[in-house]
Amino acid sequence: MKGLSWQQTVGLMRRWHGRLGPLLLLPLLNSALTGMTYRLAKDWLGLERAQVHWLMVLHEGEWLGTPGKSLYVLSEALGVMWLLGTGSVLAWNRFKPKATGTKK
Repeated sequence: MKGLSWQQTVGLMRRWHGRLGPLLLLPLLNSALTGMTYRLAKDWLGLERAQVHWLMVLHEGEWLGTPGKSLYVLSEALGVMWLLGTGSVLAWNRFKPKATGTKK
């Protein structure tokens, strides 16, 4: 059995990158916005931890319960690593120098 060519592999990565990206958009946006808001509210606005703890509940997925929280964090971490990895391969493929010349 023959493996996939490089271009087929890149095409497969592009397809899965495009499918998983939208699914991860809301959880990652939630994590980024609540984490940033929590930190800035404490540092710049001088709010106490108890006043902004609800942001951490949203940020860490505590509202999903113990098993849900773990799955939420795991899926976000794996999703970010997947998107960074596939995005890097896709960017490298797009910007790498193209082979020039003719075959003999």
